[in-house]
Amino acid sequence: MNRNLLIVASAAFCALAATAAYPSTLAPEEHVGVDAERGDPARWYVPADTPRLKYETLVKEADAALGEALKDCRAQQSGRGTCIAEAKAQHRRDREEARRVLSKRRGPT
Repeated sequence: MNRNLLIVASAAFCALAATAAYPSTLAPEEHVGVDAERGDPARWYVPADTPRLKYETLVKEADAALGEALKDCRAQQSGRGTCIAEAKAQHRRDREEARRVLSKRRGPT
């Protein structure tokens, strides 16, 4: 009986050791920043610290916002045309603001 207990205990210990070691050897954790979600690309945390990068970021955000707004507008049954017109007007204002940010940083031309 002692022998059976020794076999069960050693098997349990091996299983526990394998379970504890498996995740660390299979997928080591990669952290790209303090606030980064696991799996986020590092490029998401590169600051837009030049005027051109800030402009490009604002344009991407404006385009994404337009896409989301149009998706929401198309889901509506009534007032769809007005919703789309407002979304496009907001997109124009966002793009104008992006151009203003770029031109403000460049100075007078």
